[in-house]
Amino acid sequence: MPDGDYSAEARRVAAAAAPLTQSAIQTALVSLGVRPGDRLIVHSSLSALGWVTGGAHAVVLALMDAVTAQGTLVMPTHSGQLSEPSKWRAPPVPEAWWPIIRGNAPAYDPHLTPTRLMGAIVETFRHVPGTVRSAHPLVSFAAWGADADVITADGMPRCCCSASVTATTPRCISPNTAPPSRPNARMEKAHRCKPIPVASG
Repeated sequence: MPDGDYSAEARRVAAAAAPLTQSAIQTALVSLGVRPGDRLIVHSSLSALGWVTGGAHAVVLALMDAVTAQGTLVMPTHSGQLSEPSKWRAPPVPEAWWPIIRGNAPAYDPHLTPTRLMGAIVETFRHVPGTVRSAHPLVSFAAWGADADVITADGMPRCCCSASVTATTPRCISPNTAPPSRPNARMEKAHRCKPIPVASG
């Protein structure tokens, strides 16, 4: 194992009855109603899942296996480090730094620009072969699967929870509550969502 601070991981190990696996995550997704061909927008937290065998890699594979290549998996890949530095609050930077940051921050590149505060699952997902990242320099999204090009074409997809559902509307999943049958698979019930068109430009 590489050197580093293991205290957070040690707490997850101590709290887990058993390691969570890729197959267990996929089973939990199916129990939530995720089916091949679905479109999912996923907001994720690896630490909220407990201790996962294979880490973020296993989570991404489970999500991809659940929707299959006939479906579409979408994640936010925001890059707040490219925003206006005078507005930064977490943490703020000295005013004398603002012009230096403005003049020297590399331009957004969907292949190279890292995410900020999006987590290990997102960072892993955006490197999956075939994943497409949208062109918005601050609030980009990455998508993989049948509709990846369409979903990322206009900058960023949006969805809001809605009672109006069709077979093609995306659903959002956030891993922050555990289904009773799998206490380690901390995933919220999938909410069906209606997409809101976003004008480009």
